[in-house]
Amino acid sequence: MTFDVVVAADLDWGIGKANALPWPRLKADLAHFKAITSTASEGRRNAIAMGRKTWESKEVAGKPLPRRLNIVISRGALAVPEGVVAATSIDDALAKHGDAESMFVVGGAEIFRLAFAHAQLRYIYLTRVEGRFGCDTHIPDLDADFIADAWPAATHEDNGVRYRIERLARR
Repeated sequence: MTFDVVVAADLDWGIGKANALPWPRLKADLAHFKAITSTASEGRRNAIAMGRKTWESKEVAGKPLPRRLNIVISRGALAVPEGVVAATSIDDALAKHGDAESMFVVGGAEIFRLAFAHAQLRYIYLTRVEGRFGCDTHIPDLDADFIADAWPAATHEDNGVRYRIERLARR
């Protein structure tokens, strides 16, 4: 099974600060995240895989995102609520996704690094946030190994922040 990544990054490839998103609420980006990770065929659902720090972040706060199988990746033992799956790697998450139609890796930095190098990665849905937000968590420069494909990208502005949502594939 292949999987996709959904990530937002600023001009310095920053994705977080103090275990939270560093920019103000980006309405169209949040709607995109929900639509891309939730939309599945009738009677099916998708899986989202995230690292422990993302699971504990301000945005997720240890609560499963609805209408998706939530998989939390951690090298160590991890207690998760009923209905949430614990995994030890991306391969383990792929094996435990059950009947999920698609799987999306949604953070954090270490899980993203592993995902970008994984042979089963299909697409990266990247929100390029136009600005620098003093992030303390970064991902590698994706432009070195990935290129925007023909998917219809869109530019938005919310709360004074411009951003572009695009889809990347391997070069």
